[in-house]
Amino acid sequence: MSRFGTRSNQIDVALVVVAIVILLASAWVWLAALPIPRETIFLATTIALIISVILVINVAVLVVLRLQRRVAHLEEMMQSDQELESAPTTETAVVVTLSNTERRIINQLEAAGGTMTQNELRRVTNLSKSTLSVNLSGLERKSLISRDTIGRTKTVYLIRKVER
Repeated sequence: MSRFGTRSNQIDVALVVVAIVILLASAWVWLAALPIPRETIFLATTIALIISVILVINVAVLVVLRLQRRVAHLEEMMQSDQELESAPTTETAVVVTLSNTERRIINQLEAAGGTMTQNELRRVTNLSKSTLSVNLSGLERKSLISRDTIGRTKTVYLIRKVER
């Protein structure tokens, strides 16, 4: 929590403690003045007791309003976090850093429906094994494709389509 929030909590606690102490002191003076027959003293202590009750009510309202403001702030933060989490994900990625070779590979995968063996891809693109492998690794790092090895055959899957 921030320093301001901690200081605000300390002020709230201090206000509540002061209000309760004043209320208890007023109640004690009022009870002590009950046996005294003078109406003036009784009236003064009654007024002090009423003022201290009003003070306690004001402090309670202040604390409740501050708590409501904090809860509203937390709800706004939670709502904005939920909106960020619920943002729709797209299957299309805009990538501007594709080389010509990477673009050829993506085009061939799109034409084949998104799945090809690495050997078929090599034959269709006329790339050497090493050039194809290096470019596929780059596309994997960019999260555009994935490769799966079954036995000695590697299958290449197009994960995201790329806008032209």
